[in-house]
Amino acid sequence: MDGGSYEGLRSPPRPWAQQTPPLPHSPRTPQSAYALRTPQSAYTALRPPNGRPAAHSSLAALEAKSTSTPMHVRGDGEDKWRRLGARILPVFTGDRLPCTIEECNEVVRSCLRSSEQLDQVWPEIHGILRMGMASVVRILYRQCNVAPQYEPRASAQTVAMPSAALLCECARMDVVVDALAGVWELVFSHVLPTIEGVFLPLVQFGVATNGARSLCVRNAVLLHFRDSIVVPLLPALDEGARTLWRAAWLPSCVHMMTVLAALNPSDRGQFYQTARALSCMLQT
Repeated sequence: MDGGSYEGLRSPPRPWAQQTPPLPHSPRTPQSAYALRTPQSAYTALRPPNGRPAAHSSLAALEAKSTSTPMHVRGDGEDKWRRLGARILPVFTGDRLPCTIEECNEVVRSCLRSSEQLDQVWPEIHGILRMGMASVVRILYRQCNVAPQYEPRASAQTVAMPSAALLCECARMDVVVDALAGVWELVFSHVLPTIEGVFLPLVQFGVATNGARSLCVRNAVLLHFRDSIVVPLLPALDEGARTLWRAAWLPSCVHMMTVLAALNPSDRGQFYQTARALSCMLQT
């Protein structure tokens, strides 16, 4: 048998035996399964479609407060409180913290260690909450499609703050109350637990309550929300309890007024009466 006859006896080449041609470039390293993207905030509807979020004005207010203080007067502790406020303020617009809760806890501990007197801690916390509620008022105006109205400044050094009381003069009552119900859901379900988690180190340093009033962080947030937003809008809520009792916002407003009235259980004033009237409307 000649050599050419053996060519027909050879097995066909196997697929795995074929040489794989070289790749033109190395394959890209796949992303880790744990490199999850941060989900969008549940409150993105409260943010403007274009432009900067409402927290930008509050951040500018903190910067103005810092720059208005002379350098030889402003200490390192105040700078730390200002940086802490810059991290917290986006929470009031529905965004997530730019860092983890544990990192914010370390910043709070650093602020507490640098504070010469621990009784000066609560004024700093109230300042941050006041700026945060100003962002919430801006969201309230935005939900009503009304330009924010500002209170007159007491002095040239103070920052103009939006007024919730002037909102009733610019928008219909039913629109205002509906926007208030949405803002309450933002504050109670997102802002409140986040702020409580951030300031958890106050318990470690023994300043979890504010003096004899036993004002904790949770109550401080609720009181700022009550005094800055709900108190100026109580006439709209009272009118809504009489005329719009079938509205979709009624359960949220009943919950809001019940929680705020419980801040002072012995007070049977306007908050208690409004909460009772809304609850009666809900049961009919």
